[in-house]
Order: sequence, then structure tokens, then C-alpha cells
Amino acid sequence: MSIERVLETLEIRMSPFALCELRGDCRVDFGVRPFAILHYVLDGSATVNIGNNVDVQLSPGTVLLAPAYLTYAFHVTNAGGSTRPRNLPPIQGMTNVVVGDKSVGSPLFAICGRLEIAYRGSGGALSLLRYPIVEHLSPTDRVRMALDQFVYEVSHPDIGTRALAESLLEQCVIRLFRRRHNAGDPSLWWIDGATDEKLWPAMEAMLENPEFGHNLESLAERCALSRSVFASRFGKAYKIGPIEVLRNIRLRRAAELLTRSDLPIKRISAMAGYQSRTYFSRAFKEEFGVSPSDFKKIAAD
Repeated sequence: MSIERVLETLEIRMSPFALCELRGDCRVDFGVRPFAILHYVLDGSATVNIGNNVDVQLSPGTVLLAPAYLTYAFHVTNAGGSTRPRNLPPIQGMTNVVVGDKSVGSPLFAICGRLEIAYRGSGGALSLLRYPIVEHLSPTDRVRMALDQFVYEVSHPDIGTRALAESLLEQCVIRLFRRRHNAGDPSLWWIDGATDEKLWPAMEAMLENPEFGHNLESLAERCALSRSVFASRFGKAYKIGPIEVLRNIRLRRAAELLTRSDLPIKRISAMAGYQSRTYFSRAFKEEFGVSPSDFKKIAAD
């Protein structure tokens, strides 16, 4: 399966976007979410702390695609900016979210919204994206122009607005994926691996049924390869082993169930493919930094 076919089959679904206005000296923390969030900065500046104390500067034209379950925070310190976004029509038809003292300092304006991106209906493509995509776009960048068209369309709703808006977002996401892939971004390993069509039956099985008792032998059999050939070929394609990929998929399935359902943790553990709750809890904490029960509490806040 080629990268072209992978990108062709991505499905974009969006929830209503909001115009976020951050003023003065304020901080906005994004907790546990089972979906990705797209932020597009229209004006102003801020610092975003993306896990492990990595700071990224945001400015007009910056786009941040934050994957599901990533905790991060925006921090604005009375940075420069206009009272309304420059070079854009008035933003209307969106919820206006204001954080901080509206009478203090110059604001950061950003369009923010929830995205769900799926591949062939098998889980979420962005649930496999473990690191954020950050791009600083020039005014003539095609991604930025598409985002500006998106902003105009959703702030001036008319017949077919949703279809056009989702089409524009799809263009943006595919271009961002393509750009990061061409730059060798390790977070897009799942796209790289899909180029080896012989391996796809194993990946599809893990995505669609992570709760099954998959192992190296059963996955190799699905691909009609010997265990050693499958392991070697999978490692070369995906840069990590199949069991590590399975662990990644299972833990993200568990995180989704913890945030979207009221099922007991023991049941969620089994549905994610873990027969031992103790082993599941240990693996979950290694991945997300908190226990499943604490994760569920954080997500509910």
C-alpha cells in the first residue's frame, strides 16, 4: 500500500471551531482528550509547553496539530498583537472564548477546534500520532491560505459550508502530513510502514481488534511470512517492532475507553487486550505518566 493510498483514505470529521482570545498574563491547560485539536494563530504571540518542558513559540500563521491524549499548555504574557486579527474579515458565527482580563494587554487570537481523523475506519490515524505537528507558515504558504479560506467559510456560513470547511481541513492535514513525512518526522512512522503492502494485514488486525491475543507468530501468519522475515521486515518498515506497535494501539484504545465510557477499569483492561489488570496499570502509567484511575479522573474534570 502506497503512502498515496494512505493519504487518500484519511477521513476528516470536525466539531465546531471557536475563536479563542487569550489576554494579559494567562495560562490555558489542555487536559486529557480522546481527540486531536487544531490551533491556528491569527494574531498575537504565546508560548506553548508541549510535554517534557519543551517550549514552542507561537506567532501569526503558526498551526499546531495536537494529537489525542497529549497534555499541553498555552502561556500568554501580555504579548504584542492587534485588538482584532489583521488582514482577515471579521470573525463571526463562532463561539468566542476569552481567557484572561479582556481589559489588560494585547490578545492572542487563534481558531481552535476538535478534529477526528480516521484511516479506513480502523481506529483514529491521529491516535497513532504521538507528537504534535507545529508549522510556522508564511502568508503565501498553501496550508495557510487553505486555513484562511476555512476561517472565512466557517465564519460566513452558507449552503454547503460544512462540506467545504471539512474539504479545506482535509487539504491542510494531508499537506501537513506530507510535509512532515518528507522532512523525516518520526511521529509519522505509521505512514512509512504502510508503504510495505505485504505487512498491512498485520497492522489492520491490530488496529481493528487490539483485544485479540496477537503475537509475533499470528501476525506473521496473517502476512504469509515466516516469523523471522516478518519481524525483520516490519522493523525496517515501521522503525519499531510489531509488539511495540500493538502495545501502542492497545494503550490508546484503553485511553479512549477511559475518557468516553463508564466501564470499570478491569473491563477496559480486557477490551484493550490485557488479561492482567496489574500489568495493564503498569504499562498504562509508563505510557501516560498516571494510573488508569487517575487518568479517568483527570479526563472527567
